Amino acid sequence: MGFQLNKTEMESEFDSRKNKEKFVSRSKSASNPVLRVGIVGAGLMGRWHAHAARKAGGEIVGVADTNQNQAVQLAKYYPTAQSFGDLREILNQKSLDVLHICTPTSSHHAIAEIAIKDNINLFIEKPLTLTAAETKHLYDLGAENNVHLCPAHQFAFQHCVQKAKKMLPRIGRIIHLQATVCSAGAAGLADKYLDSVAFDILPHPLSLFQTFLNGKLSEEAWDVSRPQRGELRISGYAHDVSLSIFVSMNARPTVNSLQIIGTNGTIHLDLFHDFAVLDKGKVSKGRKILHPFDSAVKKFSAATFNLARRTIQFESAYPGLRRLVNNFYQTIREDAEPPISPAQAINIAHIRDFLIYRAGIS
Repeated sequence: MGFQLNKTEMESEFDSRKNKEKFVSRSKSASNPVLRVGIVGAGLMGRWHAHAARKAGGEIVGVADTNQNQAVQLAKYYPTAQSFGDLREILNQKSLDVLHICTPTSSHHAIAEIAIKDNINLFIEKPLTLTAAETKHLYDLGAENNVHLCPAHQFAFQHCVQKAKKMLPRIGRIIHLQATVCSAGAAGLADKYLDSVAFDILPHPLSLFQTFLNGKLSEEAWDVSRPQRGELRISGYAHDVSLSIFVSMNARPTVNSLQIIGTNGTIHLDLFHDFAVLDKGKVSKGRKILHPFDSAVKKFSAATFNLARRTIQFESAYPGLRRLVNNFYQTIREDAEPPISPAQAINIAHIRDFLIYRAGIS
């Protein structure tokens, strides 16, 4: 979901940092110190995490990847960064305030355990770990070591989600939440991996449901069907609100959307492009006739305004990631409550575990 920084943009980021931040001290201010950041995993997500970390005031001091060339390529865009072959090398040579874990999910728990015991705060790509038990273990270990953790559930921090929250009173009582994700994230992978990628996507719609329902999600209220590999059709409920999730590695074009259907209207969120529009619930013959045109004008206007906003902010992909990283860095600086609480993260992990079980995945 998104794309790599192109050469021009990466060089622009590099030059900007070199010219503006060359002599920045870690004690930039007593209330807003520069955090020393490490990145483990220098692939696509490692690049975007580094980008977001720098924008949030972090200083990239180390990039590690078993593919040394990838680590070198990413590190070169940050003048204070060195490249390393693995996590141990970073920890032995650099003092870190926060580590971004952008490696495959199966490696998250082991890497996080090592970093937590070194008293390093963690920002971890979703899913945070393979199982809820591992997730809870890391949070317990973090509490023992006074370390903060944050999963990359960035969708809840997108501009369109913040806008939709303000629209909620206008749609009355929420009746239904519907998330649709048609992803090209598994393109080129063997069929046996399609289900794994689909289940790795689940924290995003689940965290959105959690956001709009104020955390009212439980494990037992779900049914899952898998018509074919890489396809998930999930239905559930939370009190008097029905829920549905469709995830497909096969359907095209790519889509990432959320509908919030209420008694007085519906909010449509385009999560790829980060805009939201409201369809009012007024019913009339004229309204039915004009609705397609009215809806098209609203989406065109919202998309145009949003494109301009993101261009100005240099946010060409993964909207919400920068805001979440910035909020988490403030948590570290102030030792405050994290933007995603341990209870919220563990609950999402439990529901994901339950959905995998209901789907019959061993």
